[in-house]
Parts: sequence; C-alpha cells; structure tokens
Amino acid sequence: IPCHKLVLMAASPFFATMFQSDMKESKQPEVQLGFSDAATIKMLVDYFYSGNIVITSDNVMDLVAASEFLCLADLKKHLGSFMIKTIKSANCIKLYMLSHKYSLGNVIPPCLKYILSHFSEVFRESDDFLNLSEEQLVTVLSDDGLVAQNEDFVFHSVDRWVKENLENRKGKFVQMAALIRFPFFTQELLGHVES
Repeated sequence: IPCHKLVLMAASPFFATMFQSDMKESKQPEVQLGFSDAATIKMLVDYFYSGNIVITSDNVMDLVAASEFLCLADLKKHLGSFMIKTIKSANCIKLYMLSHKYSLGNVIPPCLKYILSHFSEVFRESDDFLNLSEEQLVTVLSDDGLVAQNEDFVFHSVDRWVKENLENRKGKFVQMAALIRFPFFTQELLGHVES
C-alpha cells in the first residue's frame, strides 16, 4: 500500500519511532506489517490521509487491534464509542473481552451492565461466555446487579464454563459455585447438587 513516511509518522507514534530510529525499516522503501490484514491496513492508511474511516460491526475488532498496535489513541477512543452504541446480546461478551484486552476502560462498564441485565439471554444465545477469563466470570457472578431467569440457570452456565476447559478449570468450580445463590435454587436442582 503506497504512502508517505511523513504521513505515517504524523499519524502514528509507532511509525514515528520506527522511522526516526536505526531500525532497518527506517531505511527501506517498503515496510512489512504482519499485525493485521491488508484491508484493515488500507483503511488505516486512507484514514491517515483523509481523517475519515467507516466503522462497522464487522471491522471494529480488527481496527481496535490495529489501533492498539499503532498507538492510535484518538481512533481507539472513537472505536470504543462505536462499540458502546452497538452492544447487544450477540456481541456483548466479545466486546467485553476485547475491551479488557485493549484497555478500553470506557467500554467495559456498559458491556458489563448489559451482560448483567440480560444474563439469561446472553448466556443462552451465545457460547462466547465460555471464553471469559476466570476473573471476568467472577466479576459477572459476584455482581448484585446480575439478573437471571433463575439461579439454576446461573449454576448450569458455570457448569458449562468449567466443562468447556475441564482440564484447566475443574479446580475453579467450587470458587465459582460459591458465588451462586443456593437459597434460590429450585428443589429439583438442589436435590441433584446434594447428591
């Protein structure tokens, strides 16, 4: 993708550091970027020249990753605002995990709020919750704002999360189960758990 070094340096601290140092890339006519696909890089180069970028639900995650790599703080903030506007059951867990990974502090609370208030729907319709880290799942389960169909559903969700990676998570079940409100279990599940 043809572009001017000065434009890249002005747009990105990553490129400014690269081209002002003794790195081999500073003297080469071409730079290989292996952090993203060609379409995302082309969008970013166009953005560097025009100041405009089309953000969609399909490209936002790639753009966030690229923005992090290239140290594009303003774009990353703009992407975070877009993410907040698009939170729904189908994507809230992915956005929550992405927000943690790339330190999008302004996106984490609205994602968590959505997950908590739509817990049953989110955990029933998507398997993304199976990829939550232990810390992230503890955050969800321990929040008093958690609204679930019933505690049986919460128990079964934790059980599925543990079984998804049984080898690494089997020791976590007791810790997770301690966060479930056993007094609100149905008699049927309570009898099953006791046995």
